[in-house]
Amino acid sequence: MRIAPALLAGLLAGLGSLSVSSHSVNAHSAPESAGSAVVGRLDSCPIDGVSDFSDSWGDARSSGRRHEGVDMVADRGTPVVAVRAGDAEFKRSNLGGNAIWLTASSGERFYYAHLDGWEGKSRPVRAGEVIGYVGQSGNAQGDHLHFETRAGETALNPYPLVASACLSAIAGVQEPVLVRRPLLR
Repeated sequence: MRIAPALLAGLLAGLGSLSVSSHSVNAHSAPESAGSAVVGRLDSCPIDGVSDFSDSWGDARSSGRRHEGVDMVADRGTPVVAVRAGDAEFKRSNLGGNAIWLTASSGERFYYAHLDGWEGKSRPVRAGEVIGYVGQSGNAQGDHLHFETRAGETALNPYPLVASACLSAIAGVQEPVLVRRPLLR
């Protein structure tokens, strides 16, 4: 996984949660919302394996849309896991292909898209449980997971939370790792 310098700066600032921004989405149908919430630290990295991702929040997409997630490039078939305990609803759409809406009891919502397939059927899941596999279904080019975080109906940039969770998984710790650069002389 490549880690951008901006990520390390964000981690050093002590990422804790994302708050609601004014950026909303209408690109795909979501299940009914239980209201708005703040999205806190993820309990798991969305991909259980090697992935490469960068902050592409707001980048242009087809039909005048803006990117409202993080694309995590990984080999087809790499397991995708629940980032929080909750109810996983498996859906199919032309845009997201094989997709999952995960709704936590706190109201936090997570969208996984372009899956090669699902693990089982819609059901309650535990954090870290395999729910699908990386692919390129729907409107996708190349194998990857499109992952979104939501507070109510509002899309939030998931990059800082994904980066923190995936770095923690690599380091085997629950908190972001402080990385100090050597001083240049």
